Amino acid sequence: MKRLLILAALLCSFAATRAQDIFDPSQPVTWLGLDFSSLRFIKSDETITDHELQEKYFPGWNELILNEPKKYDLAKAINHDVVENDIDAVTAANARSRNGFVSKVSTEFEHLEEADIRQMVKKYDLKGKSGIGLVFIVESMSKAREEASIWVTFINMGTREVLLTKPVAGKSGGFGFRNYWAGSVAKVLKALPDYMKKWKKGK
Repeated sequence: MKRLLILAALLCSFAATRAQDIFDPSQPVTWLGLDFSSLRFIKSDETITDHELQEKYFPGWNELILNEPKKYDLAKAINHDVVENDIDAVTAANARSRNGFVSKVSTEFEHLEEADIRQMVKKYDLKGKSGIGLVFIVESMSKAREEASIWVTFINMGTREVLLTKPVAGKSGGFGFRNYWAGSVAKVLKALPDYMKKWKKGK
């Protein structure tokens, strides 16, 4: 009986470890969305406001990813067979009342660290979901630099533990304010296959 219990524990441990392997293409991943809750939008001549960003563009950018799956092909970007969608937790994070998204301080382009990402993820209400989650935490957008900084973040949804988080810069581009910054997300997705190969090697 003791041996059976040990074997069962080992099998459970193996299954849990396998479920957290972000480089295993057969493991399903849940797309959690674009988290803008710590965004710094570093503007130059734009008249955009905190309210517009939070009420119009945060939901709009997230809807764009879901509505145009061919352009924003998450499964292809991370080399996984299946990517499901559940953006409720991130939608709630984006909707929490807050000011200070808009900034004129150029040095705030890089204002987050790994510890900040971990604290943000710990606050997600994932409603008991398990498996691998993927969230893009949008750190900043800078018109002067014509790019956005996005933390590509994989998490264990059961424990809300960060499995891997790396900042990736994506060049902006497109017609209109919404598409211009959605272009940064598209560029990050396009670059992800190469990044995933490097990250798998521990680079």
